[in-house]
Amino acid sequence: MTDTENLTEASIRLCLFPDNDSILEDPRTAAVRRISYGIVMPIICCLGIIGNVLNLVVLTRRNMRGTAYIYMRGYSAAALLAILFCIPFSLRVLIHKETGRWSNWTQAFYHAHFELFLGNGCLGVGVMMLLALTVERYVSVCHPGQHTRPLCGPPHLTVVLIPLATFLVYLPSIFRGEITTCLLTPAGPLIYQKRDNIFFMHSLFYQVYKVVLEIVFKVAPTILLAGFNLRIMIVYRRSCERRRRMTLSRTVSSDEDPRTFAEERRLVLLLGSTSILFLVCVSPMVILNVTLSESNLSLYPYQVFRALANLLEVINYSITFYIYCLFSEDFRNTLIRTFHWPWGSEGRSGRGVPMKRSPIPRPTTTTTPPTTAVATPGHVTRASV
Repeated sequence: MTDTENLTEASIRLCLFPDNDSILEDPRTAAVRRISYGIVMPIICCLGIIGNVLNLVVLTRRNMRGTAYIYMRGYSAAALLAILFCIPFSLRVLIHKETGRWSNWTQAFYHAHFELFLGNGCLGVGVMMLLALTVERYVSVCHPGQHTRPLCGPPHLTVVLIPLATFLVYLPSIFRGEITTCLLTPAGPLIYQKRDNIFFMHSLFYQVYKVVLEIVFKVAPTILLAGFNLRIMIVYRRSCERRRRMTLSRTVSSDEDPRTFAEERRLVLLLGSTSILFLVCVSPMVILNVTLSESNLSLYPYQVFRALANLLEVINYSITFYIYCLFSEDFRNTLIRTFHWPWGSEGRSGRGVPMKRSPIPRPTTTTTPPTTAVATPGHVTRASV
């Protein structure tokens, strides 16, 4: 598209001035935008970036080499990218509002076509990584010994195929927006703006596609995660109860039993918080992505709901590190050793913080990071919306 071609279209209309634009929206919307995307969102993004970077540092340690940790690394990487893509989304909403006003065609092209595609794609990858991780933990805990190989296939291959398949599925969202041109003044410079591609968004294909997308990456994973985690908790508690009865029947006084109770409690809290967090943080995005349109964005209640949905989803993908520090003893110990070895002789000799080993089966504390739907990933707050 050349500037000459753009000028023909732009000569038909002038860009909306900021003063005129503000007349078209509820005055309270500006306050919601400023607080949500100018104050709260940057704080969440900073915590999320720090947390996911630390996640990747810890999960790449030598003792974190199992199948579960491979998916956890994939999840953390997807969450980190989703949060990074959320930053330009937030800046666009805060500064340029919905239509934008750019003098650079490349910047306008990114916001019109790639903003939602990249953000939502990364969030979708995070959801699929989390689901694959939970399936593997479910198999190892509930059906031990029945599968000699990972159910989802070779982990290193799966973490490559998941992003490729997810971004392929999200590819149609590139056509959701389009670029328009206008003049700031009758003799002024050419300005680029974005708007919805009405023809595409009103097509039968897109109406079906957006519903299927939310079912595949939001509704179905929420149900499956809740079901698998609930089953893992039930099986694990039964296993602990059998071990407790065996200990009592042998009339052996042991210090292990209190630790077993503590480990069981941590597992229940980890899996329960993961499932509830995913449900609470991702459900609003299902409604938002299905109903998102320029007409709804002009409504103040919808802007409030949109801001809350975006913030919740980014929170979901930002607090994985903090949840694991709270509930996983191995994770905490590895983190402490990782950041103490350069400064102490004990760390250099490999005798840093000792690792406490629990007598109970290990599939527990590595079961599932919050999704980081977190996910769904997306967003930037879903870079998508």
